Parts: sequence; C-alpha cells; structure tokens
Amino acid sequence: MLAHRGAQGQRCFQRQRQAGVQVRCPRVLAAASSTGNSTPSSLPAAERTRTSFHHGITYISYEVNTAVIKFNTSGVRVLIDPWFVGELTFGGADWMYAGRKKVIGRDTRVDMQQVLAEADVVVITQGLDDHCHIPTLSAVANKAVPVVANAEAAARMRPLGFTNITVLAPGQATSVPGQAGGRLRITATEGALVGPPWSARQLGLVMREEVPAGERPASLYFESHCDFDARSVEAGLRSAGLAPGEGVDVAVSPVVTTLLGMPGVAPASYALVQGDQNLAALLRVLKPKVLLPLLNHDIDHRGPLTSIMWQRGEEGGVGDILRKAGLGDVRVEYPAPPGEALALAL
Repeated sequence: MLAHRGAQGQRCFQRQRQAGVQVRCPRVLAAASSTGNSTPSSLPAAERTRTSFHHGITYISYEVNTAVIKFNTSGVRVLIDPWFVGELTFGGADWMYAGRKKVIGRDTRVDMQQVLAEADVVVITQGLDDHCHIPTLSAVANKAVPVVANAEAAARMRPLGFTNITVLAPGQATSVPGQAGGRLRITATEGALVGPPWSARQLGLVMREEVPAGERPASLYFESHCDFDARSVEAGLRSAGLAPGEGVDVAVSPVVTTLLGMPGVAPASYALVQGDQNLAALLRVLKPKVLLPLLNHDIDHRGPLTSIMWQRGEEGGVGDILRKAGLGDVRVEYPAPPGEALALAL
C-alpha cells in the first residue's frame, strides 16, 4: 500500500478509524508512488473489478477537486477535474493568487499519464481554472481521451487539441462505455453559480451504472461547491433512472464553506463554496446512503487574495450538522489519504 507520510496523511488515517465499511485497498490504487516507496501502479481492468467490492465504488482523492471514481459493477472509471501539473492560478495571475496541493506533487508522486490511460472518461465540471486546469490538460499525451464537459470548459480544451468532447448542459445526459465492458450514465444538473445571477450555472453530476438485469447499479452525485438547483437535481435523479423518492448511494460534496470578504463577517462576504451552508438542504434532495466529504478547502496558497479568503465550518463537525438536520442515518466516510483508494461497499 502506498504509505503517505506527513501530518495530513496521519489526520486522514485517524479519521478513518470509525464505524462503517471502508477499505484502503492497495490493489486498486491509481498510478501513484510515495517518495522512496513505490507501489505497482495498476492492474488490468478485469483484475481491478475482481479485487473490488462487486457492488460499490472505489474513490481515490488527488486533493482539491481531483478524484478518480471507479464504479465496481460496471468497471467504469471516471477522472474528475484533473490537476496534476504546477500550481493553480486564475488567468495566470500568480501575483494575485497561487495554490498548491499539500501532498500530491510533494510527498506523493503521480504518473498522470497512467491515471489518464486507466480512465474511461475525463469529466470537467466547470470552465474555471481550479476545474479546467490548463497546465495539466496541456500535458495530456492522449488528446483523444473521452471527455465530458460543459460548454465553457470545452471551448478552452479544443484549442489544446482535445478531439473527443461531449458537451453537456444541465438536463442533458450521455452514456459512457468502460474498458471492462460496462457502461455509466452521466446526467448533468445545475451546479455552482459562479458570477452574476444571469450566468449559466456550472455542472453537478448524477452518475449511475447501466448494468444487466439482476445486477444492482451504484449511483453517485458530485458537485464541488455545494451549490445547486433543487428542481434540476430532482430531474437529474429521475433521468438517471432512480424512482421517485429513491436517493443516490453516495453524495460527494464540500462540507466547509469558503468565503471571500471580511474575515469572520459572513454578511460582508461572498460564499465561493457553500459547504456547511447548503449541505443539509442538498442531502434532503439526494437522500444518500453515504456522504463522502470533498475536502477542497484544504490547500496551500499565497498572494493578496488569500487575505480576504476565510472558511467556516469544520470537516470533523459534519456529524453534528446531519444530526441537527434529522439526517443522522446518512453514513459519513472520509477519503483515504491522497493517492490511496477508499472502497465503499453499498
């Protein structure tokens, strides 16, 4: 197993010592190696399927918004919002803001091309740089990799040479084949409103396996700002094939709110990510069995913009939020340390 060394890895490991079914499984690790300690990076798709829980998902966090999600029954692997190269800036203005991951690229080295080779589809949820990361996308060797993106992200990727892009707007869906022979239906919903009220919303995603009769498909919702339109999400659940009143298996969402403005004064601030602010409302719509917190607030950054960025809420306080909202039956499972796999049996 890839052994991450460092304070964050220890915190993640301690969080995982809780009730519930979760397995950090070395045989389903993505292509990653810890400095001074390498692990075989991958297995053939069929072997990966056999060594995972048959019904469930395998989730690998690469920090911030980047993750690989494998749907175990179908074998389909999804790479979301890849950022593996360099720092995060917006419009190249590193003098204003520059972000850097705490583990990936430091303690943990990732073979990006191997991760991409194993992915059946790359999903870009937003056109902004923390999702559509141009230095990473420019370095992708196989520009024919299947991509699902919104129109803004697609417009930024085409000049880089990407040739196999499916553009989705909220309410639209596509079916993705996997290397292991299965299929995954991806339905777009209205996600984050980034910009003025008349702006088009970015994407949330409802993903559900398409499986043979007698098999039980796993389903997952992913949205990186905890910002959503309830009617759009409801419609997405129905489009994915979930019955009225039926929820997803797993919800991946931020649980901490990140604000821009006067530190500590919410009325004088703008919520960039609405974690603790919207979490209960989102889960009432999704009715998930499992909440998997997206820890995209945990990043090193510098620059003048950081002086007016602040956070509200604690990742360890999610259980209290759920209990107070009458959602205590939702199981909370934290990601494994970055680069390691968390297998969830559903």
